[in-house]
Amino acid sequence: MKQFDTPAYQADIDFKDQPDLKNQIENAWSNYVKYCTINSQMGNPWSSSYDHPRSWYYNPLVTPVTPNKNNTVPIQWGAFPNRINHYFTGQFTKDFPNEVQDKLHELADIGPNAFTEKYGTKLVVPKNPCDPTNTDTKAFGPSGPRGWQDEYCEWSVTRDANGDIIAVNFTHENPEYWFHMWKVSQDMVVSLYQEILNNPNVKKEDLYLLDENGNPVIVRETGLPAYNPINKWNNGSSATESGGGAVHLTSPPNSLGAEIYLGAAATILRVVGGKVITDANTLICAAQYGQIYRNSDPRIGQNVNALVYNKKLKISLTNPIALYGQVPDFTQFTMPDSAKGYTIEDCYKIIRGAATNPGTDFYPFNMVLHSRFEVPAGAQFKLSDIKVQGQPLKWGSQIADVFKVQLAGTGIPGGNDKPQEYPPVGDPDVTLPSVQYLLDNNLLQASLYNKLNTFSNLTSCITQIEAGTTTSGIAVLASDANRETGFDFGPGISVSVTDYQDLGNDNQLFIIDITVHAAASLGEKPLALYNSALDPKYTISGVLEVVAPGSLPKLNITPNQTLLSDQQIKQVQKILK
Repeated sequence: MKQFDTPAYQADIDFKDQPDLKNQIENAWSNYVKYCTINSQMGNPWSSSYDHPRSWYYNPLVTPVTPNKNNTVPIQWGAFPNRINHYFTGQFTKDFPNEVQDKLHELADIGPNAFTEKYGTKLVVPKNPCDPTNTDTKAFGPSGPRGWQDEYCEWSVTRDANGDIIAVNFTHENPEYWFHMWKVSQDMVVSLYQEILNNPNVKKEDLYLLDENGNPVIVRETGLPAYNPINKWNNGSSATESGGGAVHLTSPPNSLGAEIYLGAAATILRVVGGKVITDANTLICAAQYGQIYRNSDPRIGQNVNALVYNKKLKISLTNPIALYGQVPDFTQFTMPDSAKGYTIEDCYKIIRGAATNPGTDFYPFNMVLHSRFEVPAGAQFKLSDIKVQGQPLKWGSQIADVFKVQLAGTGIPGGNDKPQEYPPVGDPDVTLPSVQYLLDNNLLQASLYNKLNTFSNLTSCITQIEAGTTTSGIAVLASDANRETGFDFGPGISVSVTDYQDLGNDNQLFIIDITVHAAASLGEKPLALYNSALDPKYTISGVLEVVAPGSLPKLNITPNQTLLSDQQIKQVQKILK
């Protein structure tokens, strides 16, 4: 395979009349997925034991394999947030005895903050659900404007003046693709927002990332404003003509990088007492990937692990790697008498992606990226007149209850190799310094100001620096480092630390200058940190790219050397916990 394709081959559609831009985003996207794959194969040698390397997860750019119906399997899970069912069914049975299911659906639609404000119900979960002896609790999350919708499916609901549902938009698109598309063509992103939301009121400036003074943050590599993934039109679970909507995923766990990392982690068999763990939730705690009691993480991990254990297959997630919604089970809907010949299928429309797979016969089932439920124009009924599983359609989450989300895995025989068998992940004897994020400090500062709370929401585009230049104001968030920690980008690149900040909880911030010598080779440069010259230099890929002189715009921007405020430190601790 020469490159990773964009989700559902969507670049073929988004840029069908712009071949140069199509080529740009396809190359950038393939590189991004490649780096995610390399880092996922690396695992975590810095702060975990028995999580490196992950040799039974293969890179299809390196290992030749052709996906087909015989070696590719679907992995599916329910779109409704299962942690809501797990943690609150019992509590709501006591608090709302006659409307338990209705309140679970309402919570999935409006989120824990709004639900608590409305009903005064305290929503807490175990702080460490993998340790039943730990009775500490924390607020139900994840955080963010749709954080609780954490099954790689997020949605927004549009209601009329009477409060009746008139449309529900479901998205499964990862935020990383949208960052790359924004870098290639901001006009395309604006046009797609208008099309997806069926709303001409979306303006380009609505999507800008603003600093604390209300000014657009300029990206050094483009000279244009940065993208805010939780802008006013991709924010929250309700949509109106003036704001709200679901264009792409925003919940911290719902990223493509997390999906690939989980898939790779699950290829390691975990052994306790001489027995391989096969239970989904026990396995997820032993391997420390994802979140216990979700539908998605345990199911993905268990399915991948079973292919390794039972069939001795090496695994890679199937190209084009993405999260795909599946067509709903339409038998769960009952149409009203006023429908007069309209069917539920008439109310369902795939906006991005496809029910069938263009150009392929191997990818199982559907490749839906975005779908919408709404009544056809001219019909004399509302969505609220429809019943789902026998109940009037009152919440978007009722629809999420009747369809699944999917990814796929492609296996190759392990041959004479034996699957990796390790004990559960533990703490190493010596913790090594590791890179969490590397990006321009002005982007970091604005991201924290705007409460962008996960890597995929900070930026997924690689930081670029021209050969023969020094670039200042680069922020590196690290763990288990110290003021004397060294940086190694390889030959021809040197680093000068201009400032340092201990953020607590074993996290650090470095503000650095990066000097790339004129003779340095072009391309991606993995980064290794080391506290001692004797430390093994494990690298993280996809953080820096050296480009040719003159490739980047000449800007009169003062590098941002500001350290973090106390409030920003708390936010970073939340991100990196």
